Amino acid sequence: MLPIMALVGLGSACNNLEDDDYYKSSRVENVNSEVTSTDKTVVDYIQSNADFSKMAALFQREGIFEEMPTSGELHTVLVVTNENYQEPEAEEANKIARSHVTNLSVAPSKLNNGDRLLMWHNKYVKVSTDSAAELGNIIDHVLFNTSTLKEVIKAEDGYIYVISDMIYTPTSLQDYINGLDDSKYGRFKHMVTASGNTQFDRANSKVIGVDSNGNTLYDSVFIYTNDFFDNKGFSLSSESLKATMLVFSDEVIAKGLKEAKAKLKSWGYDHKTLLQRNGSWDSVYVGYTSDKDLEDWILKAAFFRETYSAADLTPKYNVEDSTINDFKSIYDVIWRTTVQELDLDNPVVLSNGIAYEVKSFRIPNNRLIYRLHEEFRYYEQCDADQKAMYFKSENLANFKVSNEVAEWTPLAGVWPPHGDTPLSCKIEDNTVANYKLDFTPIYSRANREGGFDVGALLVPPGTYRMAMGFRQGMANVTAQLFAVIPDAGEEYPCAEPTLLTLGDGSTTWHYDRGATLSNRLPEYYDVNDERLTAGSKNGYYWTDGGPVYSEVRIPDLYGDGSPVQLLIRITGTNGTTCGALTFNHWCLRPTANNY
Repeated sequence: MLPIMALVGLGSACNNLEDDDYYKSSRVENVNSEVTSTDKTVVDYIQSNADFSKMAALFQREGIFEEMPTSGELHTVLVVTNENYQEPEAEEANKIARSHVTNLSVAPSKLNNGDRLLMWHNKYVKVSTDSAAELGNIIDHVLFNTSTLKEVIKAEDGYIYVISDMIYTPTSLQDYINGLDDSKYGRFKHMVTASGNTQFDRANSKVIGVDSNGNTLYDSVFIYTNDFFDNKGFSLSSESLKATMLVFSDEVIAKGLKEAKAKLKSWGYDHKTLLQRNGSWDSVYVGYTSDKDLEDWILKAAFFRETYSAADLTPKYNVEDSTINDFKSIYDVIWRTTVQELDLDNPVVLSNGIAYEVKSFRIPNNRLIYRLHEEFRYYEQCDADQKAMYFKSENLANFKVSNEVAEWTPLAGVWPPHGDTPLSCKIEDNTVANYKLDFTPIYSRANREGGFDVGALLVPPGTYRMAMGFRQGMANVTAQLFAVIPDAGEEYPCAEPTLLTLGDGSTTWHYDRGATLSNRLPEYYDVNDERLTAGSKNGYYWTDGGPVYSEVRIPDLYGDGSPVQLLIRITGTNGTTCGALTFNHWCLRPTANNY
């Protein structure tokens, strides 16, 4: 939580103000021997004192004097004498000038250790006091940031604090984000700032006076909360933080999102079409339902808990351990330097970290694709030619689709009802032990004519976790995944055959009720959702199924990253005893390494 000081009027006057609470139109008798009083205004005093001529010239040049309140409001100005003045760079002059002025009039008795003053440049100057200051000896015992207090002048309309050195407010990650040019970085800036909010903390805000309308004036404290960062113990304004931040321009974001959508469409995963898929709102293929979902990946990828040098982030090619190029953000999102591109020549060094601008980026496959989860029941939506093409079998017959589990949902009105309608078949000749099904994973989409468009589902190269669902108690089968080039009739095994023990009476592969895999539910559904704890089987809803391969690699058959057609081969040698087979669904979920 971040305390923020400002002036707030909250309606009723305070009846217990002391004399030094400096009402707007009152002059207070100075009783502190370390404070000099003058009848002049703050502006007149600074302009008439030769020792402050350089500071006065800066204020005059940058329009500070013109902006000073003229209607009686109190304020505080920090100044240095000519011998301690350092001329700022032209582009920094206005910011430096404004860092010495606040609209809050702070009496010496109000200088408390740890307070922060909101200056005109919308950043804070921290007040530090030692034990001597607490006893009233403020000269040389109070710091504004790192500048020592040397003299205090109480003017007619506020206070002038003479300090040892000019104020150079360190730029934190939060300051840097707040100062980003909205016309160039507005989208990223909004992502960050919109993830938090502020609340007025009345209990910890100090009463300092009343305004002309009788409203109480508070030296206010605001509590800034931001669960996105606070949950990770990552405060953008904390000086103890030593972090790395990636900054995305609007142009770079627009280009990255456009390329992501084009890639999905080239794979056949057209977002608008897929949202209509069988009336389901499990996005299945597409890992987003709006740009906000992809922006969520950007925000989660942009912040790191360590300060990385340009050398750290320079891609290392042809290395034995490719993960040396992977950097995990505070949300464990991988930034792969051999894929993404940063401007490493122009890092911005900040008080609590470093920032790099992103030159180009790519949303990883494992964010674009949530899971590929389709069902064998599409058999009934195929015509005769499609059935012969996509369901090739040996010693299997009597294929039929029937509903075996009624639609249900753990959260009525929240999660859509979902049931199981598998494909079953029988052994054609039970005197023959061997049987085989070569199944081409397909999609089925309702069309405008009231029928279905069916075709082979193409899958991008990369690594995936594979799961499937069958009927509980079905005899043991062996499964294997292939990538194929159908026109050439070529098959490329993606993994060795794996034996699935389906006849052990367990529910591991039972329809889509598998509960052994982590991260197994449809997109946006959380297995730890507190609303699910009441029902012991609620976590079985519409899962990936049972494990087939923890990681299987689909090869880049065409050398250009194009998606490929797959083949799932299911075989068995117990045809004389198994009787019937029931196939529910298959599921591929991209792994973290599928970038």
